[in-house]
Amino acid sequence: MRKKLLVLGAGNAQFDIIEMCKEKGFEVHGISYMDTDKGISLLDRFEKINIIDVDSVEDYVKENGIEYLYSIGSDLAMPTVMEVAARCGLTHFVSSETALICSNKHLLRERLGKDFRWNIPHVVCENAEDAKDFSFFPAMVKPVDSQGQRGVFKANDYNDVLANFETAKTHSKSGRVIVEKFISGDEVSVNAYFYNGEMIFFLLSDREVFSNLSGGIIKAHHLPSRYEDTGIENEIRDLVIESAKCLEIHEGPAYFQIIVDKEIPYLIELSPRLDGCHMWRLIHSYCGVNLLEMAITHITGEMIPVPSPIFSANRMHLEFFCVRPGIPFSQSAFAEYINNYRRFYYSDGDEVRKINGYMEKCGYRIFSSPEKIGLIGGSGFIGRKFIEMYGDSYELKDLSRKGGLPEYSAEAIEDGLRGCDSVVILAAKKVNSKEKQSYMLYEDNVRVVENTLIACNKLGIKNVVYLSTRCVYSNNTQSPIHEYSEIAPVNYYGISKYVGDMVCRYYNENYNMNIKILRLSQVLGLGDDNGYMFADFLQKAQAKETLPVWGNGIGRRDYIYVKDVCRGIESVLLGYERSGIYNLASGVGVSNPELARAVCGAFGNKGNYELLTDKPEDKTVAYFDTELIKRDFGFVCSFTIDSMMQDMAKEV
Repeated sequence: MRKKLLVLGAGNAQFDIIEMCKEKGFEVHGISYMDTDKGISLLDRFEKINIIDVDSVEDYVKENGIEYLYSIGSDLAMPTVMEVAARCGLTHFVSSETALICSNKHLLRERLGKDFRWNIPHVVCENAEDAKDFSFFPAMVKPVDSQGQRGVFKANDYNDVLANFETAKTHSKSGRVIVEKFISGDEVSVNAYFYNGEMIFFLLSDREVFSNLSGGIIKAHHLPSRYEDTGIENEIRDLVIESAKCLEIHEGPAYFQIIVDKEIPYLIELSPRLDGCHMWRLIHSYCGVNLLEMAITHITGEMIPVPSPIFSANRMHLEFFCVRPGIPFSQSAFAEYINNYRRFYYSDGDEVRKINGYMEKCGYRIFSSPEKIGLIGGSGFIGRKFIEMYGDSYELKDLSRKGGLPEYSAEAIEDGLRGCDSVVILAAKKVNSKEKQSYMLYEDNVRVVENTLIACNKLGIKNVVYLSTRCVYSNNTQSPIHEYSEIAPVNYYGISKYVGDMVCRYYNENYNMNIKILRLSQVLGLGDDNGYMFADFLQKAQAKETLPVWGNGIGRRDYIYVKDVCRGIESVLLGYERSGIYNLASGVGVSNPELARAVCGAFGNKGNYELLTDKPEDKTVAYFDTELIKRDFGFVCSFTIDSMMQDMAKEV
């Protein structure tokens, strides 16, 4: 005879547990206050009961001989699950009190207490006036007992609290609102599992939200976390253990939302359940541990073996298909998106329901990235070096005319990129001083960027790197040059690249892409016959001729080795969820005599250069601040001006 399990709720969050329990041979019952939930068709039996009606749920359990009950992804369901299980003598992981505290932001903050160092300053209000003395702005305004991002607003001051308070209050069952200090930083999640009072599983992941929307609306999850194997991960582990101890979570799964601000983690939410984002499936794909199966096994009283994860070498992602509410859903809009697993919440033509009111989850996909990388203009100087360095690590596809691309049209690029998960835009017409300069010469630089992004958007390729240039910055800017320094392109090429920057920013903001714009300093390396001073130095040094250095060496430039450029590109590709503008440079100013000395020293022509002080020199000092790319991706150059010359000499 089949064992009977009751699932509270039958919506998209419950699909996974219903399916798995059916596969395991359970007779699966379900209840919900709605009889239109998508999971109802999968159930052996359904009855329309509100999941927060404890007495009615208890009656159903007793009348139908239910042996187990559970729910995932629902804070509303957990107090009922634990209370009914306790009344009926069934297995449950935590007390109903713990479940209730975790579903109420006020109760959670109060239970954790002022001595909990990862807590957030807050005030609980029945009326907006209760927050008039709150001084921690900006702040988040939230209903105390609503799940997800319903009724959540950002307030820059008390006037914003007044403007949004009543709307937030409408989403609160108790009619109360919590105003808490806004924590700005990287969002992360923890999925943990407790068994016999011990935490037997802990996994940190990066949580990506819509940066242009308030309330922390989820966009994607990423593994592994950028904080893996760091001191911050150790601090977060302590946070998890201490908060679980405080709330008496000794058994079962627990899910934590955390924001890391200035290397300090702050607890945002905590639930004694599996999350509602299908993270168990991403985790299973990434390391082989099946948290949903563990929970089902645990609740039936069977022994759980301690997990032995085997981690994937690739970054893996769970990304939601998000659409604005009130419009018909179309699965075909996401048909070309690569995936290892995909599920839609809506059928074609279904109207997208309003839940958070901004961008609604309509399905999701799980995939790896970067794995297959399209290189737009991969036959050029940097592209060739990238293929040489990383051809054995990734599947690289050169989309250039030499690589067989017939033209740089959106259609041709789309055909070429099909199956790719990441893209690097390298193609660009460079400056040729022999040509009469005009913007028309460089219009194709912008066209290639736009056509590539049109193709990427259609194919769902969000992980894009665009190589921009130092030439967008003003020559009059004081060094070090920051990403926010004055924009005043020094030539038509710089103008075209800056327009490309703006096209990328537009796609980031309007199409939810993750484009990383890299503004390169001057790139040095073998095989770049660009006619610049370095190429002349290199030729003369190899011929053991004297290198002519104009001027007194007042000017300084920032040089980056092509191998460091390629390393930088890989680093930012691994930061799938990041977007924005970054300087990719050495961060060091090098004078012409210093460059000549390094070239001569490496190529057996030591000291054979001459200062021509009667010749005019470029006295510009231009080197770049590189802290942003270091902060977000951990990237720093490996080569100094001397070591890059020595490395080139070995390859000649």
